Amino acid sequence: MPTELRGWHRGEYAIQRKLGYDGVMSQGYQWIECEMPEQHRQFYARNLPFVPITTLDEKGRPWSSIVGSSSGEVGFMKSPNETRLQMDVDLWEGDPLLDNVELFGKEKMLVAGIGVEFPTRRRNKFAGSVTKLERKGHSFHLDLHVNQAIGNCPKYINIRDLVPHPQTSPNTVYRKTDLSDADRLPQDVIDFIHESDTVFLGTSYKALPQDQTKFPSHVGMNQRAGRPGFIRVRPSDGRTVVLPDYSGNRIMTSLGNIEATPLASLSFINFTTGDVLYLTGSAMTIIGPEAQRIMPRQNVITSIFITGYILILDALPVRQRPGTTPHRSPYSPPVRHLAEETSPNSSAYFDNDVFATLSSIKILSDTLGRFTWETSEDIQITPGQTAILDFTDFVGPRQYQHMAAYNPTSVNDDRIRTWTISSAHKAQGTRTFDITMREKPGGLVTGALFNIARKLQQNRPELLDDLSPLQLRARLVGISGEFVLPDEPSEGKEQFLWIAGGIGITPFLSMLRHIVSQPDEIERDIALVISTREPRVFVDLLMHALEGELPNHLHLSIDIFSNEPIPDLVLGTTPDPNVVVQKHAGRITQSYLRSFADVGNRVTYLCGPEEFESAVVEALGSSVLGAIKREGFSY
Repeated sequence: MPTELRGWHRGEYAIQRKLGYDGVMSQGYQWIECEMPEQHRQFYARNLPFVPITTLDEKGRPWSSIVGSSSGEVGFMKSPNETRLQMDVDLWEGDPLLDNVELFGKEKMLVAGIGVEFPTRRRNKFAGSVTKLERKGHSFHLDLHVNQAIGNCPKYINIRDLVPHPQTSPNTVYRKTDLSDADRLPQDVIDFIHESDTVFLGTSYKALPQDQTKFPSHVGMNQRAGRPGFIRVRPSDGRTVVLPDYSGNRIMTSLGNIEATPLASLSFINFTTGDVLYLTGSAMTIIGPEAQRIMPRQNVITSIFITGYILILDALPVRQRPGTTPHRSPYSPPVRHLAEETSPNSSAYFDNDVFATLSSIKILSDTLGRFTWETSEDIQITPGQTAILDFTDFVGPRQYQHMAAYNPTSVNDDRIRTWTISSAHKAQGTRTFDITMREKPGGLVTGALFNIARKLQQNRPELLDDLSPLQLRARLVGISGEFVLPDEPSEGKEQFLWIAGGIGITPFLSMLRHIVSQPDEIERDIALVISTREPRVFVDLLMHALEGELPNHLHLSIDIFSNEPIPDLVLGTTPDPNVVVQKHAGRITQSYLRSFADVGNRVTYLCGPEEFESAVVEALGSSVLGAIKREGFSY
């Protein structure tokens, strides 16, 4: 089918060039058709209970509206032919479209939309203009001329089971469409953004006079999604929204529009309550080191400085089916926080090149090993923190993939890995650290490291103790994390409950080594609870961490749970009365955790796989929920 487009407009070409896509995507504009295929027309008419659309306000700012029938049922759209869409929509008070339709007849009313079928991840986009508008109260009949249509990739959509919910009572909580320079977003608006896993992104392209014939003005609508919290708000001003850009189809129409016309809109939906948040503002795309200084480990971000917002409660006549939860897209990478969201006292990201060279390997089991690294500069490590390492030079750069059904995480694999450091370190700095890691099935980096370990063990075992001749190195991106021991207590006493699931023991190994190797006058009462399938290995790790003379003021109880036989934990030549070790068959039980009568007086640290952490939190109960420090396995 022929297309009306004659190439990429100046913004699209500029962003593709910046990202190195201009060669491979030079003819990609031909994917955008000038009329809707039959399957798109049927999709809009039969499959969608609502559609996000972009329109412009009197200042030329885009807003992302949510339109549909007040019944929450499908069928509010029709398509008489390949270039025409008809909508019969009911708007709730406060939706920006109510104001924007007032401009119809005064100037060409541009419109763009995206239809997302959340239960199936199907999505299609359209753009064009409104040719007819009839209004009756908050109900409208819209005729649209469509001159751009494309079926877009579904890989980041979070699957939801949606059902009609016509019994709504829309309530406008905030409506502030023109912010002053000193304004900040309210905290509940920021929380709404941070809790969301889906956003609808509206953009616009205003053609220069000399480009109007070849590349006429238009608006765009897109959907972005990830894990809850993937979109961040900068704490420094409380109004700049940072949207990470994940690997997509490389067409870059949304970012291209922003490159030419630096404006954008965002709309968020709470699919449980039906609340809708609308934002608009000035936008810019930031690439490379500058982006990573704002959001470490993210190479492309879009920054939107909010100039207007509206929050309406209980508005959407569609809800997530009660009792169901979203099915997260496997393509979505872990949430990356902003550099300014981390404490400068607990995290350090290195602007200069700091390298870590692999110096030795200790194979602990078939899938567990301790890898020791030497750094090119002195670094500061607090026990319990993590090392962030870039293995691009080690395993090679990522090759572009659009989809990867058998390994979806590889699509956004930046070759950067984060592991908890298991060694202890002095306050004045160090040039060496240990990582005790488990090989991840199919893992690119852990697979490479363990393959090296196995080959050396088989052919050159002496090199395991000194790997310096091989010069295997990675770039050290930073040291981060707040899962650390507290500052020195005012009363000189600390009580802890440390709970570890599997390899989640690593931060506790670092903390124990620190306490033993650098004794102080703090009295510590530590209850360490471990659940493991490899008790022999974990007992060895504990004995290694507790080597040396234990401080007199350390009272340590260790409870090990396993379905496998648990060997004895032997510390020194004589028993230490301040260390009590108990072995338990099976898993950690709720009754055991609740047997800690003084749990409310202890600071609880929890580290392990997500399922393990969730079960422990439930078992401990709500009385200590706010006091639990957690180190999840989300990286």
